[in-house]
Amino acid sequence: MLLQPSAATAQEDLVAASPVTVRLWATREGLTGRTTAAGHLITADDHFVALPSRKALNRSVIVAYRGKSVTAPVLDIGPWNRDDAWWEVGAARGQFADLPRFVPEVWAAYENGYNDGRDGTGRFVTFPSMIDLSDGVYADLGLQQADWIDVTLSWVDAPSPPPLAPADRKIVKKADPSIPRPPDVTHDERYFSETGYRIDNDAIWSYFVARGRVPVFGFPVSRTFVLLGCQVQVFQRQIAQSCAGRDVSLMNLLDPEIFPYERVNGSALPGADPGVKADTPAVGSPGYGSAIVDFVRSSAPDSFQGLAVGFGRTFFAAVAGENPMLDLEIWGAPISRPRRDPGNANFVYQRFQRGVMHFDAVSGRTQGLLLADYVKAILRGRDLPADLAQSARGSKYFAQYCPGSGRWVCRAGDLPATDLTFAFESG
Repeated sequence: MLLQPSAATAQEDLVAASPVTVRLWATREGLTGRTTAAGHLITADDHFVALPSRKALNRSVIVAYRGKSVTAPVLDIGPWNRDDAWWEVGAARGQFADLPRFVPEVWAAYENGYNDGRDGTGRFVTFPSMIDLSDGVYADLGLQQADWIDVTLSWVDAPSPPPLAPADRKIVKKADPSIPRPPDVTHDERYFSETGYRIDNDAIWSYFVARGRVPVFGFPVSRTFVLLGCQVQVFQRQIAQSCAGRDVSLMNLLDPEIFPYERVNGSALPGADPGVKADTPAVGSPGYGSAIVDFVRSSAPDSFQGLAVGFGRTFFAAVAGENPMLDLEIWGAPISRPRRDPGNANFVYQRFQRGVMHFDAVSGRTQGLLLADYVKAILRGRDLPADLAQSARGSKYFAQYCPGSGRWVCRAGDLPATDLTFAFESG
């Protein structure tokens, strides 16, 4: 299957009689709104690739993965080096003339310690990305994460070399030795070997214990760190925050500035319903306690379109005890009506302020989605499903985790009073 790019601008000035095909470790470039080395403004669902030499600009490649192939222009330079035309011989190659032809420098650095394991600018090669793919190419190939792909260089006439590695060879990110090691983690009752994180903050630990532990929060998936002036810890389902002068609370994950997204990993979640929000009793209004409980009972049904979705039952069982206000504390108020997934009639979702309930008619189970885990992935800018990655690129939280940078924040102006140092380093 050959999918033509929607915005091919490559100059077809040379097409080899027998173009070479090489196997490269491919990653997603993203960077919507930025300008490439060829002067191209990157748009959502764009179609181009990046290779590590200006010599490749405006040429075309064919990239193939698991039976699918895409023809795309080379419109950017990278991912790591900028003068490594590894398809050339000797001095024509550029910065690394001593390396064998068809061996990218980042692979030699990562695999064999070439150049002390660093790229041409001295950065330690933690992850040997050899070609960057735009979002459209990434999606058309069906990639869900970085992987080996076959790349045909249309302008290079040569026998194809043996693959650098088997197609099932998985790449494990290396630790950069120039980045300080995270503090050791005490392995006690507060430590969770399932994820490798410990709940250090005493106030967050007490809150975690009092509000239902793992069944409510999921496992911790971060260390304690500072986000927008508050101490926070990310769990799979919730983000607990401890702000100065206030008790521990949960972030409203479904706030528009944090997680407004409606398409996640192929599922279509209901959006916030203005009508539901308008009907919600106002905090502090007379009789608010009983009014909000009645509102939840009427808005979060146990039965929907003949299915025993159990949304109300799940809500009021969040925290063991007789105080429904604690359950409200965990879930927040409903902000949508229940809705079937348009693409899967067996799935029904309902959106609350701090979570999304999911009913699966096949298993009969109702549980909260692991939304906070997705927030962590957004902060790291990796391990995201393609649909969520595309939607989240404009967020101030997206790809902010930069180990080694000041406070480990990539764009500090977007996240003031934030320190992500060691936040997602397990121990």
